Amino acid sequence: MTNDAVRKLFDNYADVFNAALSGKPDLAALADLYEDSFIGAAPAGVMVGSKGKEFEEAMSAGFDRSRKIGMKSMTVQGVDVADIDPIHAMARVDWQAAYETSTDDTLIDFTNVYLVREMDGRAQVFGWITGDEEAELKKHGIV
Repeated sequence: MTNDAVRKLFDNYADVFNAALSGKPDLAALADLYEDSFIGAAPAGVMVGSKGKEFEEAMSAGFDRSRKIGMKSMTVQGVDVADIDPIHAMARVDWQAAYETSTDDTLIDFTNVYLVREMDGRAQVFGWITGDEEAELKKHGIV
């Protein structure tokens, strides 16, 4: 697994995410960042999913909520890749989210862990693990 392929994946992810925040979501480009099937884990539980209409609707709703609560941007602060085997890796991605609030801008740093597979020089996400993002939003007065 090449670190460059993984870094490119998450730089692209940030670009697609930020375009969606500006009201120009490209759900096909977002779906292209993921394998056809994937797993996710968060404090609310573990889920499995696949690309398709339901995925696009969930992503669209997520971007709508992010805009509604004042998210302005998402920036990759760092990517740490740990190879699992020649085509699989675990990537710890440090993100910084910027929110517009009534008093000023609020920056929230968080780390997600992604399971990534690289085929033909192209990396895609097949899983992720997130912390309690909702608690962080509450802690900072966003929600």
